[in-house]
Amino acid sequence: MSSTPSADLHSFAKSQCLRLHINPQRVDIATDWNFALAAARTTFVTLAHQDDLFEPEYVARLLAAMQRHPKVLVSFCDYTEHSPRGERPTNINLRIKRALCQRAFGRRECITSARDKERLLSLGNPICCPSVMFDRSALPDFRFPGGFRTNLDWMAWLELARRPGGFVYVREKLVSKGIHDESETTATIANRERQREDRAIFGALWPRPVAAALAAVYRLGYRANRL
Repeated sequence: MSSTPSADLHSFAKSQCLRLHINPQRVDIATDWNFALAAARTTFVTLAHQDDLFEPEYVARLLAAMQRHPKVLVSFCDYTEHSPRGERPTNINLRIKRALCQRAFGRRECITSARDKERLLSLGNPICCPSVMFDRSALPDFRFPGGFRTNLDWMAWLELARRPGGFVYVREKLVSKGIHDESETTATIANRERQREDRAIFGALWPRPVAAALAAVYRLGYRANRL
């Protein structure tokens, strides 16, 4: 699936005998991601971004983890980051996200209660979107929410947290997220849209003073996004 068609994409899809779906109505990121989910014809789906890298074992590891647990909605894994200069060292942002996962999962591989799933997400979004594998058979009506430039995945996970079904966490680092000057994450941090969206979500989860404090702490982690 692509929202930006090019001759290279058509050529690659043809060489690999792949179907290429072009979104004819690009409105925002949510529209693109929902178009991609709707175009998929498989039970299990991952939204692979063009600047992210996947280890060869990604599919096998996440599928195996999901199959060990009944009624799973999504699985996701740990991840690293890379920039045009190469692999980036572990930073405070990644450490915080791993701590949030450890806080919610403990030694478990799967959490199923709404309380545990909301606890995972209540202090920030530790789930790397391209690391997520969806079970579409359990989520036939799932859609990413509009109105967000960068936190639409966080809002989506919160909505899924309130549904019956499990979240599975694979602790292996099987995805490397691309960080670069032209990424949407970098752009929304620079223009403070990310901070505004953070405050809005924290405000829906916590009393105003707590929400403001959490947003301020989270903002410090954005320094790690600088190249």
